[in-house]
Amino acid sequence: MESYLGLLLPSWIAVGGLGGLLLGTFPKGKPWLLPWVLFFSLSGSAIGILLSWLYPVPTSGFFGMIWGGGLYSLIGASISLITAVGIGFLHEYITQYTDGKGWEGLPLALLMQCALTILPASNHLLLSVVALETVSLGAYVLVSLSWSNRYAPEAAVKYLLLNAIGFALLLFGLSYLYGMSSTLYLHHLRAIRWTAWHESGLFALSLSLIGMGIFFKLAVFPFHWWAPDVYGGATPGATGLVVALGKLNATFLATQILHAVEIPLTWLPAITGIAALSALYGNLTALTQSSLQRALAYSSIAHGGYLLLAIASGVEGRLQAIAYALAYGLMSSLAFGLLSLSAEPLEYKTLRGLGYQRPTYAIALSLALVSLSGMPPLIGFFAKYAIFVSAFKAGHEIAAAISLGAAIIGYFYYWRPLAWMYQRSETPFSVRPILGMGALLLLLLGAVPAILWGWLDYLYGMAGYFQSRP
Repeated sequence: MESYLGLLLPSWIAVGGLGGLLLGTFPKGKPWLLPWVLFFSLSGSAIGILLSWLYPVPTSGFFGMIWGGGLYSLIGASISLITAVGIGFLHEYITQYTDGKGWEGLPLALLMQCALTILPASNHLLLSVVALETVSLGAYVLVSLSWSNRYAPEAAVKYLLLNAIGFALLLFGLSYLYGMSSTLYLHHLRAIRWTAWHESGLFALSLSLIGMGIFFKLAVFPFHWWAPDVYGGATPGATGLVVALGKLNATFLATQILHAVEIPLTWLPAITGIAALSALYGNLTALTQSSLQRALAYSSIAHGGYLLLAIASGVEGRLQAIAYALAYGLMSSLAFGLLSLSAEPLEYKTLRGLGYQRPTYAIALSLALVSLSGMPPLIGFFAKYAIFVSAFKAGHEIAAAISLGAAIIGYFYYWRPLAWMYQRSETPFSVRPILGMGALLLLLLGAVPAILWGWLDYLYGMAGYFQSRP
């Protein structure tokens, strides 16, 4: 049984995704599509929590290519919860603005969830790359799911072409890494004494190409060109899923590679410098945007910088990067989802009067944005705090200080929508309070994350990440 633990959760979710595609082809099956996909997504979360509790020490299976139980099942459970939130908002958008067209996005989100639960549990770079690009392929479709939004086709084409460049660079780098090591298994790569390769030009070329590919996926400066147009112009109901799963995608791969391969310490100042510039550029540029969805798109560049800063901060930093990516995934799914109030991305002024007409919904949106800004006692504060502490401990004081200052700048555009929502207006809003209440409950639960953080830290240690290199 234990040798199949790693396949249990992805297989269950894949059955739900494929079954959802079949169910949606029948007219009488479409009304049951949302309950179907939510059942498999939420039950996937329950399965992941159960497996992480019963098997805290992960076991490998499928020819040693995938881990199951422990840390990996808990991450899979968190991904399942984030996807369920995104699916709820996506279904609401499809119902209101596309007359039911685009129903394929719901089971497609499940299949993306399936691939993303495989990626952090992978012990083989080939499996990691297949999972990585499966998530990206689904995201290309979700971006352009509804052409009721005139910006969606352009956003999808840019996303496809520019991310293909990043993926090609990543593959080239991994091919050179395989040429040097003759293995794709991560535990074999970790056993290699990479310090002997630090003076090699081939090693430097390989890591540079891998780094550029990951920077593209994280959308950090100066590899961010595509993010504002893609995230700012994507189908509003799907943007939360695309942003959340995309950041998780890149974070998992980056932490895997840095755990397995020792990079020269002289490279760290450059990496943390890119992280600090990303945080500063993303937050400063977001200040000038009139569209709230586009402002959040620029903020995703800043959050990519925070993630990169944590990834470069050693073993403890990579743990905080995973925790932050999961927290950001939940927050962005809620924030982007709650902003899908029209067929196209919202201007700030469109929110005028929302606080009086839909108070529960407005409170949920306010909490989502305030949590993204990093205000205590919400989950965004704890996640950012852990990242900055790990960066200071790792000796990246300058980059951490710049990023912290950039995070303070971000308060302005995260809090500006609150002022608009509580101005008087006669414009009616067509939203369902139940979505706002659900988001509010999730955010309130996120206000006390200490138990989950401690459990994640425990399972991270049980998975062997705190052990020294052989």
